[in-house]
Amino acid sequence: MTTMDSPTTEPLLMQPVGAFDFSSDIIIGLAEDGTIRAWNAAAADSLGYSPADIIGQPVTEVLPELDAASLRACLERGIANGTGGCDMVAHHRNGVPTSLSLSISPASTQGDGSDGFWIVAKDMSRKLRMRNIQQPLIDCARLVGEPFLEKAVEVLAGALRVRWVTIAEIDPDNPVTARTVRFWADGSLQPSTDYALRGTPCEDVAQNRICFVRSDAIAQYPDDHMLVEMGVESYLGVPLHSSTGKLIGLLSVMHDAPIDEHIQPALILELFAGRSAAELERLKSSSSVERLGRIVEDAVSEAFLFDADTLNFILVNRGARDNLGYSMEELRSLTPIDIKPMIDADTFRALIAPLLAGEQQMLTFETVHRRKDGTDYNVAVRLQLLVDQQQRLFYAAIEDITERDRTMRELQSVTNRLNTVLGNTSMAVFLMDDQQQCVYLNDAAERLTGYRFAEIEGRILHDVIHHTRPSGQPFPLAECAIDRALPEVNQVQGEEVFVHKDGSFYPVSYSASPIQDGSGIAIGTVLEVKNITAELEARMARENFNAELKAQVEKALAERDAAEAQLRHAQKMEAVGKLTGGVAHDFNNLLQIIGGSLELLGRDVAGNERARQRLDLALSGVARGTRLAQQLLAFSRKQPLAPKPVNLPRLVGNLEDMLRRALGEHIGLKTTAETGLWDCFVDDGQLENAILNLAINARDAMPGGGLFTIEMANAAVDNLFACKYPDMQAGDYVMVSVTDTGSGMPPDVRDRIFEPFFTTKEVGKGTGLGLSMVYGLIKQSGGHVTVYSEPGIGTTFRIYLPRSTTPDTAALERRSDTISGGSETILVVEDDDDVRTTVTALLGELGYTTLTARDAAAGLAIVESGTALDMLFSDVVMPGPVQSHELAKRAVQLIPQLAVLFTSGYTEKGIVHGGTLEAGVRLLSKPYTREMLARKVREALDARATA
Repeated sequence: MTTMDSPTTEPLLMQPVGAFDFSSDIIIGLAEDGTIRAWNAAAADSLGYSPADIIGQPVTEVLPELDAASLRACLERGIANGTGGCDMVAHHRNGVPTSLSLSISPASTQGDGSDGFWIVAKDMSRKLRMRNIQQPLIDCARLVGEPFLEKAVEVLAGALRVRWVTIAEIDPDNPVTARTVRFWADGSLQPSTDYALRGTPCEDVAQNRICFVRSDAIAQYPDDHMLVEMGVESYLGVPLHSSTGKLIGLLSVMHDAPIDEHIQPALILELFAGRSAAELERLKSSSSVERLGRIVEDAVSEAFLFDADTLNFILVNRGARDNLGYSMEELRSLTPIDIKPMIDADTFRALIAPLLAGEQQMLTFETVHRRKDGTDYNVAVRLQLLVDQQQRLFYAAIEDITERDRTMRELQSVTNRLNTVLGNTSMAVFLMDDQQQCVYLNDAAERLTGYRFAEIEGRILHDVIHHTRPSGQPFPLAECAIDRALPEVNQVQGEEVFVHKDGSFYPVSYSASPIQDGSGIAIGTVLEVKNITAELEARMARENFNAELKAQVEKALAERDAAEAQLRHAQKMEAVGKLTGGVAHDFNNLLQIIGGSLELLGRDVAGNERARQRLDLALSGVARGTRLAQQLLAFSRKQPLAPKPVNLPRLVGNLEDMLRRALGEHIGLKTTAETGLWDCFVDDGQLENAILNLAINARDAMPGGGLFTIEMANAAVDNLFACKYPDMQAGDYVMVSVTDTGSGMPPDVRDRIFEPFFTTKEVGKGTGLGLSMVYGLIKQSGGHVTVYSEPGIGTTFRIYLPRSTTPDTAALERRSDTISGGSETILVVEDDDDVRTTVTALLGELGYTTLTARDAAAGLAIVESGTALDMLFSDVVMPGPVQSHELAKRAVQLIPQLAVLFTSGYTEKGIVHGGTLEAGVRLLSKPYTREMLARKVREALDARATA
């Protein structure tokens, strides 16, 4: 350590310095001007400045009072009295004043200070502090017992200048916890407290060694929560030992800054440790009897001491005296038998005999005590025999159980009712304590889990019935929602899967609620559980039903939408049919006028070949118009049909040659029929036209060749199939499937193919009425038609025709080619003047006499006039109040042999019902030729002869 300045102070350096740094006194060397030139270790320790910090500084930096004048005065005073001393207050580097006793001497032999000065000083502050500490210690040492302990923590806090002081006791047989006997904090005693020693500096002290943590105590013991909360920086603790050397406690001090070591805190603490241990041991042992006496006297339970021989009471505590109503003086003359009305002397002596004989250590029984006022109360007795060197005594601990018995009776009553409820409920009920251990389960719970109560009593319920997930993975208690009901004091509900005793899993619904005592503290859990296997199955069935119902509703809605679409299509087709029917009616009348007039004109141009050719061309146009009108009527379902039982294989067989010619050589024809095929009920002529129309369309769809197939089969249509189509009825049908391998149709074309005048053919190659006629015929016949087509694959039409229960007995009809007229009288009823004129002219050429009427009312007037008539030839659709069928009915009544022939462009009502002519009704459809007229009239007239 460098303690001298530069060579400029040569005379000072010549002084002896051997013990300079090893002196316990403060030594400071000064230059003549008071500048510090030397500074030893004791000066640095007492005043806080190192030599490097202070050498070269004026001495007044440390001793403000020691200026040049004071320095000279002190020196002169010292020389004068031989001491050279004075007392001054120095300033420590940290600002704390330090009292010094100074001795100043010159550094040279001249004694004038020209070469500087030596200051030798003693630190009086430490002596004063020790003196201040010693007196309270001496005062404290005069105290004994608890006053000493209380004063000791106070004195130590002041003497060592610390915030906290503790004297704690430790159980030598279990040194893991300490309890503060006295705890001083911030100037006052604090309540006692327990704390765990693990991870604290007190744990080190408990290992029988002094623990001194000078700084950063929290960093060294981060797990000591008390140090952290208090903000402790330094700690010093010493163990306390009993007279036998056993650890019985510890004495410790703590501070929020480093403990001042100058006052030797460890030494002071050890001095107090011996006395503190002795007082702690003495208090624990010497006061045990006194404390026991106070405990017994102050105990709520009754306590009795009585002589084993005389049975007289020796000591009765306050609780017993107050309950019985006797004073101690009164009780000394009594025995236990005097206060036990249910037990006589012999019985009592028999009771205590096993104790006196040493056969039993303790006797317990219940009986009744009688008070001084004569009232009784129930007691539970625990009796012991105590033996010392002087006498034998009985010690009796008595508990008044009157209230307990009453409570037990009430509890038993409640328990009986509760057991009745819990035993008869289907809900499984479990009770658990605050450790989640099972303390009760009812019969339903035993049936649910498979366990008897004795098997799981005291076990954690989760570990018995809820320990494993259905996947086989363990189910930790910490993840169990039921377990949270207790700590969270909150009801928990939900669904879980429990484990049966046999290892099987079963679903349950549960409700877990905390059980609280009177102060609201949760002390257990009640768990209600129900097996929901059946409920889940019902829930699943309900969900499946709902899903199925939804699917069925969606399907029904889709079917309804489809049916509505078909209905709209059918309504559209019906509207178009009405329009086309009306057009066809008027068109037929025009054609009838034109055709009839042309035929009448034919006789006038006989021999004129050129005129004859032109006339034939005109008649050919009328024929084409007639076919067009017939197709319109077929689509509109206004054409009169004459359905009959038809054998389809026979009809198709008769058509085969015509079909082959229509299809051409490049298209094959294949027909098949199911064995036992039913006959159908249809107009065979119209059906032939429909099949030919389908064959022509198929031919146009297969320009490169292909196959045209007709398949015939029986079809029993049920309600499920029929409900898809609004105008189809369930029943028996004969199905005709017509298939081609042509180009097929896209959906937008397929949806419109039955509309009149719709065609995909080039202009001039189709009227767009062929498939309309097929559609109208099938619908008018009570059947149904569907179409399936894929582009590039082909098209299939399926025609459903009503089954006929009458067999086909039709034979080939023979028709005479001869056209003949007659001379009969015919009444012609026609509202169209031009048509009426043409018809009467044709009939006149055929030789018939005609009468005419422009409506049915006029016709009826002629009939009722009595005019001789052979035939009524009437248009079906007639203006006026009288309809044609009413005219015919009245005419036949008046003229029974009258022949009736109807004619019409289309028939909407009257003689046609459901598209079918009434039985026996003859109809000649417009437009007709002279030949057709002649044949129908002749047939009707000739039929009278066979009627």
